[in-house]
Amino acid sequence: MVFKKLFLMGAVVVWLAAAQTALAFDFNLKGSLGEGGHKTYVPPVSNPLFNETPYITTELRPIWIRQGVPGTVAGLPVDGTIDVIALQARVALTERLGFIATKDGYANLDFDNTLTDDEGFVNIAFGFKYALINRPEDEGILTIGIEYEAPSGNLIEGTTGTRLQGGRSKGFLDFFVTGAKRFGKLGLQSNIGLNQAMDTDVDTSLFHAGAHADFEIHQRFFPFVEGNVYTVVNDANRTPPVLSTVEGADLVNLGASNAGTVATVAGGFRYHLLEHILLGWSYEVPMSGREDLFNWRSTLDMVIYY
Repeated sequence: MVFKKLFLMGAVVVWLAAAQTALAFDFNLKGSLGEGGHKTYVPPVSNPLFNETPYITTELRPIWIRQGVPGTVAGLPVDGTIDVIALQARVALTERLGFIATKDGYANLDFDNTLTDDEGFVNIAFGFKYALINRPEDEGILTIGIEYEAPSGNLIEGTTGTRLQGGRSKGFLDFFVTGAKRFGKLGLQSNIGLNQAMDTDVDTSLFHAGAHADFEIHQRFFPFVEGNVYTVVNDANRTPPVLSTVEGADLVNLGASNAGTVATVAGGFRYHLLEHILLGWSYEVPMSGREDLFNWRSTLDMVIYY
């Protein structure tokens, strides 16, 4: 609990320092949402690591993820849950350029069988994104970005000796393209990207894609549906044979040698608690034949933006 509090305090301090630096250099902290900018902001909820919004914003986003693990994984009885608390941060430097820190947090792995319980920090990822096309008059935006994920985590699956984060890894570079367009009350967003392992013998490289569609019921309430796909494009050789076909999607990288594709679908809502505070929730399940560690997931977040 002490580590969780220190982590959250540290994340807030870093965000405040970045925001203060932006103010000192007269940056545009409102980004895409400033005067003459986009009027409606409904960021995705599910897959918070890779499903990056194209809008350039200054915000804090606390997140709680609870994921159910299938009863059987790679033919072994497992079952259980994975809980993650995290705090994302974004700082708009101009109306087109933003700093992002989208992966961090503390995870608790609670398995009923076979695998050993553990808790610890996940990796930290940070980078930049830039809006190539920014047309607020048409409610359209297209953004590219890059993030570096440092091998800073310390989760280890004790039964197999598999290090879920950090260790011999050299980290990842994530390249992505994300866009959004509103048609009145209907909002559409999508993204594609490549999470490229810096050491392909240790970590798997992953193609990821996401889609989001929301509809404004009234000024504050936006129900949505989302879909996510994770496809391994480069196998690694870190996991023991018993887990060679299992990967961790967006939460952890297992370095599997024979993994495949997991696709999910999510439904939920965003609600404007206040003018600059958004509450979000989604419930997500696999829609592919593969589940790996993904049986179901509930994601709850709050977006506090400038």
